[in-house]
Amino acid sequence: MYLKNRVEMVRNYKWFLVGLLVLVNLYGQVKLSVKTIPKKVNVMLDGINIGKSPIINDRITPGFHKFEIAKSGFAPITYDILVNPSQAVHLDFFMNPIYQVKFKTQEKGLVFELNGEHLWDDPFIRLDLEAGDHFLRVFKLNEIIDEQTIHVDEPKKFNYYLKKPISEK
Repeated sequence: MYLKNRVEMVRNYKWFLVGLLVLVNLYGQVKLSVKTIPKKVNVMLDGINIGKSPIINDRITPGFHKFEIAKSGFAPITYDILVNPSQAVHLDFFMNPIYQVKFKTQEKGLVFELNGEHLWDDPFIRLDLEAGDHFLRVFKLNEIIDEQTIHVDEPKKFNYYLKKPISEK
């Protein structure tokens, strides 16, 4: 009888541990929802694809996490977050579209710089730019001769003329 009671106690203890692990796993995680504009965007959490948006009633563990949001034709988003143990996480992302922009000039000897990162001296160039404002600097003989802010909200072609503001076509 003693052995039978011991075996039954061990079985009950195993089920208790399994139940406890399930509860800790469920309650140790925080409810997660991710919405994006546009919809059906790939959502990566800590380098793992968790699906396409919208993501509703998923779970995330407390701690530091990195979200990466990506869709073709839109600027990618990287977002770091610290998740507290007692909060639900609701994230909304608006992705900026990327447009093809063409720059053209007939002026000679000019060097163009856009946003401090794109640098060119060709008379014609195509760039894929995120919607929004961009800063154009124009150099001649290593001196800045012009600075302008360019607003991109659709595919555009810019013609640059020396001593004239940039014109849209």
